Amino acid sequence: MLMVLLAWLGINLRGLERAQHPNALQNCSETYLRSGQYQLVNWLPCSEDAFRRAQQRDRLVLMELGAYWSGRCQRLGSEAFSDSGVADLINREFVAVKIDADAMPKRARYLRQLAQLMGAPDRYPIVAWFTPDGKPIRAVAPDTRAELMRHLEELSQMYRTRPAQVQQMAEQLGKAWDARWARSARAATVSDATEAFLTALPQLPTEPTDTPPQFHLAHLETLLALAERGDITAQETLFARLRALRDSPYWDAERKTVAALRDGIDPEGKPTGGARLIEHARLLSLYSRAARLDPELGSVAHELADGLRTQFYRERPAGFVAALAPPKLRIAIAQGKGLPQTDPTLFADANAYAILALADYAETFGTLDPQAHWARQTAPRVLETLRAMRTLRGDLYRSATRTNSDWMPDLALVARAAVRVHRLQPNPRALQLAEQLLQRVWRDYADPTGGFYDASQSKQWGNFKVVPVRVGSDDADLPADNALLALAMYEYAEASGDTRWRERALQLLQTLGGDYDPAQPLAYAGYTQALARIQP
Repeated sequence: MLMVLLAWLGINLRGLERAQHPNALQNCSETYLRSGQYQLVNWLPCSEDAFRRAQQRDRLVLMELGAYWSGRCQRLGSEAFSDSGVADLINREFVAVKIDADAMPKRARYLRQLAQLMGAPDRYPIVAWFTPDGKPIRAVAPDTRAELMRHLEELSQMYRTRPAQVQQMAEQLGKAWDARWARSARAATVSDATEAFLTALPQLPTEPTDTPPQFHLAHLETLLALAERGDITAQETLFARLRALRDSPYWDAERKTVAALRDGIDPEGKPTGGARLIEHARLLSLYSRAARLDPELGSVAHELADGLRTQFYRERPAGFVAALAPPKLRIAIAQGKGLPQTDPTLFADANAYAILALADYAETFGTLDPQAHWARQTAPRVLETLRAMRTLRGDLYRSATRTNSDWMPDLALVARAAVRVHRLQPNPRALQLAEQLLQRVWRDYADPTGGFYDASQSKQWGNFKVVPVRVGSDDADLPADNALLALAMYEYAEASGDTRWRERALQLLQTLGGDYDPAQPLAYAGYTQALARIQP
């Protein structure tokens, strides 16, 4: 008992010391980074200074990628990064960098793809290690302190005693990265892609289970597109999944939101993550549009619209905050310090999805419903907030903090949002914004072999370099970038009557057809959705 009390006292004294002397994250604008300022690891934001220190001290660089809404990240932060043993090892052997996945999408995508190459689960947090000259050697998604410690001890010892083996690991991972982007020509029709997608889609369990099914929003959105084309199988599958989601542990009846689908369920069958705007808005679109086919789903749409208005909306500037806090940890000693209750950041992609959701809701329930009237009035105001986030070069800042820009998915989604505002009520100013954003993509993001890159140019932070890539398969929980862009081009053509953009959308679909892998139809749900909405 005395040893336990002494350990408890030591932990609290170390925590008190950190509370009085936060690490370098205290001055960061990103919510997730600020939430780590009291952890015992001497974190740095991703910058040239981090790699400069690594070279001066001859250390590996450790990067942790996470998100504010993720309870898994909060748990690892409390159980590992606030643990003296883990923190002392990291501070002694590595230069530690923390990255906010929502605020820094280019770096986040690169690290996610590295983790995929290493066979890691598609979840946060992701921990990656780099040589001082910026070459990746390992990327994992640790779930426990013990798992993280195993990697830390192995790599620290290997770098000190067998540096040649570390360089060999970097070369092997570099070759795997280059091979990832090798493409072979394929083709797909709407019927072929639809059949492959529906066949590969996992069935809902017929009997009650302790573990709820996984819900992938890109899959649900593709089912909706097929259902609206009149596919009966897609309709039945969509309705069953939407009802199952409403009855799942993810649904928060009190706040009328859905806990983070991306973060998953804990061993007790409870959601680990908070509510995310981007997921909430996409679900509102799904239920609103599905209610046109099955009116019984309209009640869920009304609840989601109420949750969007009361939980996420902020009046000045008009927009929606990024996320609500994850559930608190059940172990009192592991409670995080200084965690805000919401992430107040206004992200471009999430607010664009919110505009699409408001438009779908307003179009479904008309002008007589008071909440639909609020949606109709709010959508153009939020679009004006997004317009104010344009840079001098003509693209968009990633968020209202104006710390990141030049991200093609943001441009495509905001262009779609502008078109939908114009559809709600003729708005030449909104239509002009959509055209300007599409012209910017067409001019500066084109891949010479067809399609479009996710960014117009490479970006380097010290020795850590991220290069543009053309993404044809879905990424994380979002449809493929080029599928989103094809939809934006087509919807703009429909609204403006400019047939050039319809032809460009069809041309882009042909390029995506070359990337399509019929052996992995679920990874190309975004492409299938674009086919269903664009091809006659």
